[in-house]
Amino acid sequence: MHAGQGFALICFWVGLVRSEDAGRCATVLDIGSLTSELCSLRARVEQLEKDQRAVPRVAFSAALRESGSGNIGPFQTDTALKYAKVFTNIGSSYNPSTGIFTAMVKGVYYFRFTAFNNIDGTANTNIVLMKNTERTVSMWDKAGQDFNDSASTAVVLQLEVGDNVYVQLKSGTYVYDDLGFYNSFSGFLLFPITA
Repeated sequence: MHAGQGFALICFWVGLVRSEDAGRCATVLDIGSLTSELCSLRARVEQLEKDQRAVPRVAFSAALRESGSGNIGPFQTDTALKYAKVFTNIGSSYNPSTGIFTAMVKGVYYFRFTAFNNIDGTANTNIVLMKNTERTVSMWDKAGQDFNDSASTAVVLQLEVGDNVYVQLKSGTYVYDDLGFYNSFSGFLLFPITA
């Protein structure tokens, strides 16, 4: 029984309710119902806020160089690019020493990388976003004598705990970077998967 209902019953029991007072008691009953609903909604909001605080925060963004300028590559083998200039690394899932993002939370993630292929007029870039040993999206430019080419691509991936994501420079190719930070690698958790 709500507080408003108790008041209305007391009104009727004591016999204080005349026909003109019946509306007032009904209003008290409505206020009691609204108070109960408000308490229920408040509890739901508090639970949602608690659930939201429990959602892990994962986001990172990094660029290739902390200093200097020049080509990175070519290498004899496919090589994970190490993005050394870390702008953000919430959750510490990105390792700038290896260039590898490791999922600490099972979920759906968004990844994006940008590339600047050359400054000297010889296009020779082939880079791939890898999920463990699986190719996902890539960029390729080996044609023509143009220069100052930039590109970006993105993908949404479902990851398990321990999955690795990194940008791989294919053997025999290179990218150019300087403190303009033309080459970047970023990602963040869209939502966790709990089931």
